[in-house]
Amino acid sequence: MDYLHLRKLVEGLRTALARVPGPVHDLLDVWCGARPYDDLFPRGARCVGFDTEDNPYGVADVASSTFLPFPAASFDLVVCIQAFHYMADPAYAVAEFARVLRPGGTALVTLVFAFEYDRRLPFEGRYTEQQLRDLFSGWTDVEVREDGGRGVAWAVLTNGLISAFEQRAARIRLLRLLHPLFAAAYAAVNTVGLLLSRGEAHSSGSAALPMNLTLTARVPNNG
Repeated sequence: MDYLHLRKLVEGLRTALARVPGPVHDLLDVWCGARPYDDLFPRGARCVGFDTEDNPYGVADVASSTFLPFPAASFDLVVCIQAFHYMADPAYAVAEFARVLRPGGTALVTLVFAFEYDRRLPFEGRYTEQQLRDLFSGWTDVEVREDGGRGVAWAVLTNGLISAFEQRAARIRLLRLLHPLFAAAYAAVNTVGLLLSRGEAHSSGSAALPMNLTLTARVPNNG
């Protein structure tokens, strides 16, 4: 269902990581979850996964209720993938990224934009490029990349609606036989979304509706 969303996310990560200045000896993955992106990180880097104590996956190297319980200047690269929008105090989070990074170190943050939010959560934010640049003011080489546009956003949200219908149909045993039709619908929507996104890549305009945003920024060499 989220094929295009994840495809564009991984494309953005690969591009951003390839441009991170080396060498990267120590890497911190903030709120690492199930750590699905470990294989994308720089080879040879010591990767430390950090998460909260109630992390259900149990794969974090360090789990703590204290945010970033690490000494200052411990890492060359800090990544926060699809989790920054849960930070209730984003300015504090950015300041902590800077604290644990070595001078000249890089922060890489990806965020959802055109996606549903969970009403049960106490906080879930959305950020524009301008807001991200403001949060990382004082950093150097700040870049914000848009990953996936209206076509991808349309496909993901449309497949979300189809999924809701499928879940309702699954409650009725006879309608479970419709699963192949739902699978075909997901594939068709993804195909149309991909074609729309390719067409959008050649269009111009100041308005944007990205699926994700990928930010990279460096701590100044003078700390």
